[in-house]
Amino acid sequence: MAPRRREHDAHAVELVEVAELDDDFDAGPATGRATGSGGAHQGGTAAGRARDGSSSTGAERTSGGAEAPGERGRARGRPVRVVVAVVLLVCGVGASLAVGAVLERARADRVAAQAGGLWPVASEPASLWRASTGEGLPAAVDGQVVLTGPEGTATARDITTGDELWTAHLPPGATTCGPDLLDPAVHGSPLVCVTDRGASAGAGPRDDGFPFLVTVLDRTGQVVGSRVLSDGAEAATPLAGGRVATAVRGADAVVVTWEGALDGAVERVRTVGVAPAPVDAVGSTGAEETSTADAPVEDVGLVAARGLLHVRSGDVSETFDAAGDPSSEFSSAQARGWLQEGGLPGGSSARVVDDRRTGQEDRVDVVGPDGRQRFSVDGEPFVPQVTDSGIPQVLVVRMPGFTGYDATTGQRLWHREEWPEVLWLQTDDVVVMESGSRLLAVETRTGREVWQRWLPTEIVRVFTDGDSVLLATIGDELRGTDGASTSVVSVNLFDGRTEWRRTLDGEYYEVVSAQGVLFAVTRTEVVRLGRGTRRDRVGDLSHR
Repeated sequence: MAPRRREHDAHAVELVEVAELDDDFDAGPATGRATGSGGAHQGGTAAGRARDGSSSTGAERTSGGAEAPGERGRARGRPVRVVVAVVLLVCGVGASLAVGAVLERARADRVAAQAGGLWPVASEPASLWRASTGEGLPAAVDGQVVLTGPEGTATARDITTGDELWTAHLPPGATTCGPDLLDPAVHGSPLVCVTDRGASAGAGPRDDGFPFLVTVLDRTGQVVGSRVLSDGAEAATPLAGGRVATAVRGADAVVVTWEGALDGAVERVRTVGVAPAPVDAVGSTGAEETSTADAPVEDVGLVAARGLLHVRSGDVSETFDAAGDPSSEFSSAQARGWLQEGGLPGGSSARVVDDRRTGQEDRVDVVGPDGRQRFSVDGEPFVPQVTDSGIPQVLVVRMPGFTGYDATTGQRLWHREEWPEVLWLQTDDVVVMESGSRLLAVETRTGREVWQRWLPTEIVRVFTDGDSVLLATIGDELRGTDGASTSVVSVNLFDGRTEWRRTLDGEYYEVVSAQGVLFAVTRTEVVRLGRGTRRDRVGDLSHR
């Protein structure tokens, strides 16, 4: 069972359980007790209690004191009271276990629902099933992985078992369905497929002005509705949330539109400037003069992956997030964290101020739901790629070094002089970041170092099940390969030890999470990683 130091419940048995977890959390790996001060995490977890079957209660910890005055005079009444106490204790332990199991399941649900979150992964995952990806990236919606085949076929497989659920036949043409498997925002999304009818033989000329057909399907494969994209759309791709993105190229810019898949309601419009060809002093481009009719037109490309929309036209490219805001190539839809509206305690929001033209340094203003500013801290927001689903109680900023602030009051809690490149994970207990060639974990509320380990390989993505951080890396630190293989390494959050490692040899695999489970994706197939039992979904608590 995962440590939960600050979860509260009105029920008394839950208070007892939290106290038990605190004792286990402070236990050292060798002696069973912490060797440091301040109750720091030294690697003790609830796993020790789960393995030996023992359980410590508050009554047991407070026993052993001197007999109270007059106790001997009440000795005759003691047996009955002892029996009653034992009955209450047994009932209390049973209730505590039941409540603990419910809370643990609820916690697992919350973690798995997050971008990068997983159901508990207790041991090295095996390959449960695999399928050909056909002509494009697989999509994932509502417990299904959807694969596109030749000439517009779409086949859905059960996300857990790989069983085929349905096959739909769409109009001929190159079809892309979404949201793609790499997109973290797939929960509850309808399946949207975009078919390029002009890319199919016999489908008519590409310049008829109506090349793209949008089709929306429900989870049984039935068509909900369809719409032809008009107005000369040159590129289109499906997005999460029942939307599509379209692109039209003008004389000096590409106009990108986010719109409803079926109703065409425009949500956002962005313009991507296209640089004109360079000219010399006499106005010549240096290229052969051609007529306007013969001049080549740069293709416009739209690719949606990981919740990001990549726009390309010639040498010009730009990336936008799901809301249509500019985003860097490295960033991810996972990386908004506490920058989301109302993502701080009490429904407060963060406002980032960065105006270097006026000499204004990076600053984060925290504003309450009423619009009033609560506090302000200097520094660049250091937002985690992955969380354990909780509202952050600590804000981390870089300024240089990095500093933790109380997310409610703005009080400075700690400061460290390192300058880490990526904040991979933040939970209520531990912050895990990459600095140089090290992976560093510090206590979220104190900044005290918990563990660190060297990184001989490159981390490309992380996931968490709440108790471990799973690192997807390129190359194999044991074999020293040149990056041809991908590994998944599970590292314990509280002591940094390696729990298991899975190396995927051969063709490059991209490891992703979708709806709480792991997948490995190549150019030709998708592989479901897991244990193949029910505990793969709800977790094997006896091993945690």
